[in-house]
Amino acid sequence: MVKKRLLMVLGPTQIEEEILKKGATPQMYNRTGEFSKILERVNRNLQYLFQTKNPVFLLTCSGTGAMEAAVLNTLSKGDEVLAVNGGTFGRRWTEICKKHGVKVKEIKLKYGQPVDPKDIERELSRNRNIKAVLTTLNETSTGVLTDIKSIGAIVNSYPAILVVDGVSGVGVEEMPMDAWHCDVLLTSSQKAMALPPGLAFISFSKKALRLAEKAGLKTFYFDVFEYQKNWERNQTAFTPAIALIYQLDPRLQKIRKEGLASYRRKYARLTEMLRRGIKAIGLNTAGEKLSNCVTGIWSPDGIDASKVVERMQNNYHIYIAPSPGDLKTRLFRIGNFGDIKEKDISRMLSALKNTLSYFGFRAKPGSKAY
Repeated sequence: MVKKRLLMVLGPTQIEEEILKKGATPQMYNRTGEFSKILERVNRNLQYLFQTKNPVFLLTCSGTGAMEAAVLNTLSKGDEVLAVNGGTFGRRWTEICKKHGVKVKEIKLKYGQPVDPKDIERELSRNRNIKAVLTTLNETSTGVLTDIKSIGAIVNSYPAILVVDGVSGVGVEEMPMDAWHCDVLLTSSQKAMALPPGLAFISFSKKALRLAEKAGLKTFYFDVFEYQKNWERNQTAFTPAIALIYQLDPRLQKIRKEGLASYRRKYARLTEMLRRGIKAIGLNTAGEKLSNCVTGIWSPDGIDASKVVERMQNNYHIYIAPSPGDLKTRLFRIGNFGDIKEKDISRMLSALKNTLSYFGFRAKPGSKAY
């Protein structure tokens, strides 16, 4: 009997049956009072998720679309920004800005290293023309968590705004947008939200909106003021992904009923179980100050990490994530977002131990901590 496919990548994620079925609900005309009632509830619960009094706008796109929306709405060609490049997604901020003629000063980090907030303060004090600081809550390519609280306190005392990619962090990491002085926060549906890909969410502070009023980069589809106008009447600026909203609504209700703190603790407990098992096998995790739900693991010497990923998929129907670029053969990553239970982590660890054994690695004697 073929075992059920198990997604322990960094998105898409395992989704429970009750939420999956909501996506098969017959379509509703979105310009109706009935649909607006759903959006009203969704809007309020998104504000709870973001811990903000500001509107949270719903976009039909990926997280990268929301990143570009953040840049297009708040900046002008020739503006100067500071971007934290700690991996693939920190680098994406730089790539988006350069595409639109925005001048980028990078803080480039070594693999697995978190940014030091003092380095951001140093750059802002040197150059008060910096319009925005762009960073990630959790750098998905490394699993390293950023100290947004400290950075927010620093940026708040300067003219610049703080823009945070929270795609793999919002929900499973502490990230109170208002309390931590975050001016633009964004996430998407396929990671911590444990939904299919296709939705993104973004919120702007009043400070960010004042910048948006003067921004020279123009966008039609992502115009924040169009989204704000429609948000106020519980509608969307353009046709949304209706089936995904049917799934988003109960997901947000479940999170609110459980409470954000409890929701985070559940993930922290499972992540700790996963990392104990990794250590018991005799493997080393990568990076400093690791986040919830993303664990980078160094492949043992002489074992190609990409082959580990491939064998886990082909022989055990368990999907773990490869690493890009130079780290492809050295590092693999495991995510435990979504409907992952203790039995799933045990299954994955057992399969990983067997896979490494196939390639000649010998786990620590008696390594059955999981």
